[in-house]
Amino acid sequence: MSDSSVSIVVASIVGAPFLDRCLASLEAQARSRSAEVIVVLHGTEDDVARVTAAFPWATVLYRRERETIPALRRHGAEHASAEIVAVIEEHCAAAPDWLDRIVESLAEDRYGAVGGAIHDDAYPRLRDWLVYFVEYNGWLPPAPRGSAQQLNGANIAYRRCHLTDHVQFLDDGYWEVTLHPRLLEAGVEFLSVPEIVVRHTGPFNLGYYLQQRYWFSRAYAGARVRESSMARRLIFILTAPLLPLVLWARMTTRVVPRRRHVMKYVMIQPLLVTALIALATGELVGYARGPGDALSKVE
Repeated sequence: MSDSSVSIVVASIVGAPFLDRCLASLEAQARSRSAEVIVVLHGTEDDVARVTAAFPWATVLYRRERETIPALRRHGAEHASAEIVAVIEEHCAAAPDWLDRIVESLAEDRYGAVGGAIHDDAYPRLRDWLVYFVEYNGWLPPAPRGSAQQLNGANIAYRRCHLTDHVQFLDDGYWEVTLHPRLLEAGVEFLSVPEIVVRHTGPFNLGYYLQQRYWFSRAYAGARVRESSMARRLIFILTAPLLPLVLWARMTTRVVPRRRHVMKYVMIQPLLVTALIALATGELVGYARGPGDALSKVE
């Protein structure tokens, strides 16, 4: 597999300092592999000029109009020229061997997508631990090793053909909901590799995060029931008030057995109640009224 076989796509709405940290973590490994780095950026022309000057080895695709994160990623995937398209969230920084582990894992033709764990950034503030545990509790290290049914879109790489073959679904919602089930149904195998690591960075203001959590949950729920019958939609609506308890139990059973930062998890419990209520409210509205323009507000 040649060094030019990897394209990296970073969708950016928030920008600095998150995007800068993400790109800085990619520079050495991207240069060593002559990898293509594509930043699909919504912002101002000044933002484009700054990113281009600071990271001249990256290609910046400027999107003047506000689009969803999945749509921005789709633009990047369509622009990519390599056999492998790696996707990293702008809020994350890649481990120094991130690309190496991806290429090694996809050297075998059996797998169509690979991903790994999402590590913390030793946050100094509890609100940032809240974001980490709520968003990534299913992807805490160590990641499982072997065939998987789920991978996280913040740390994933696909064979490009699987994206181009399903391009019509890439704008509809986050790819874990819209793309992954179709790939699995088509027989594409996913691989989880513990050594494929990114680190989620902060900081996040609490009010901003709760708002983002609401919009994401509404978008997720709306996409989930878009083609569902009214009876199935009603079941989701009636059970939505139970979500905070169900999600808290699921999160706890994932965090505590790993014995990583358990005390931090205990300390965020008052904040966690608020976040789970925001999440459940978003899902309830999404099931009842659809996604609306929620996805376009997710950053």
